[in-house]
Amino acid sequence: MIKALSTSVLIASVVLISIPVSVRADKAPCGAFQRTPNGKWNVVKPVKIENGKASVVLKPGTSIGPGMVVTNVDIYAALQKSCQ
Repeated sequence: MIKALSTSVLIASVVLISIPVSVRADKAPCGAFQRTPNGKWNVVKPVKIENGKASVVLKPGTSIGPGMVVTNVDIYAALQKSCQ
């Protein structure tokens, strides 16, 4: 019983970790990004960027610098505004 419960919890945790965080136009999910000493932002959790019919998933390790635009959204500017 305990082994089955532990396995279920582990599977649920893996599924939840792999679900991308969605970005809303008015607020960046700051917990999915980490600011680097050089001023850029690194993606630390998968993030889904949606704008109208277009969407992109940014994977961990992606670096966001000034002027980076994804689906017509300036991701760097949004992070600078929301996550300082």
